[in-house]
Amino acid sequence: MRARPVTTFPMSAVVTTATLAAVLAGSAVQGSARQQGADGRTVWDGVYTADQAERGKRDYEVSCSSCHQPGLTGAGEAPPLSGARFMQGWREDTLGSLFTRIKALMPFDDPSTLTDEVYLDIMAYILQVNAFPTGSDELKPADLERIKIVAKEGAGAVPSFALVLVVGCLTQNADKTWALTHGTEPVRTSSPAASSSEELKALDATPLGTETLRLLSLYPNPEPRRGHKVGVKGLLIRMPNETRINASSWQVVSERCEP
Repeated sequence: MRARPVTTFPMSAVVTTATLAAVLAGSAVQGSARQQGADGRTVWDGVYTADQAERGKRDYEVSCSSCHQPGLTGAGEAPPLSGARFMQGWREDTLGSLFTRIKALMPFDDPSTLTDEVYLDIMAYILQVNAFPTGSDELKPADLERIKIVAKEGAGAVPSFALVLVVGCLTQNADKTWALTHGTEPVRTSSPAASSSEELKALDATPLGTETLRLLSLYPNPEPRRGHKVGVKGLLIRMPNETRINASSWQVVSERCEP
């Protein structure tokens, strides 16, 4: 079997300051691993306790409030951790993604220096401030990937400016632009870089969908791969009449693409 080509486009060349901030505020997930868990749990199912949130409030005030403000409203380059902008950045993602982001970047002046227990307590406080209900069991590391962040009315489509992964048929339009036809519904991804070998195997087994997405910033020239099944990562841009992916990387999953 011929080696699959790996094509990567630098994020700095396709991401504006505003969209980069949106990505940093809430992008996270590895394709199918970020789908709603088999048990269907969401943040509305009481996934933390009041005592855990109270501990998290004290830790937040010490380690986070100077940047994100006492009310979690954010300021300057520190994104809000509550309200509509927080939900726009994180809905359809998992608590595992949120935990990874917080641990990797916070506290801003000394990231990854708190214990996992403290990060979990702070997350419980964030959930409390966002009016997600308490439960009888504390939030635990093993739970995180199985709990999805959704709006009160339930799960929905991934929002615009999320970093996503899609799979479909690489197609050239009559005007020489490129599109992904028979594409899957976009799902969040944690990295703009090329997929791992394990992820490629999962993508190869992924059934095609019904989406048509316009592809921007494909590099290098995709012409030799026209008609192949490909996986594309990039920023999701929802327009009134079409959906676009500003590509950060793309890879051939299979040389055949049959709906």
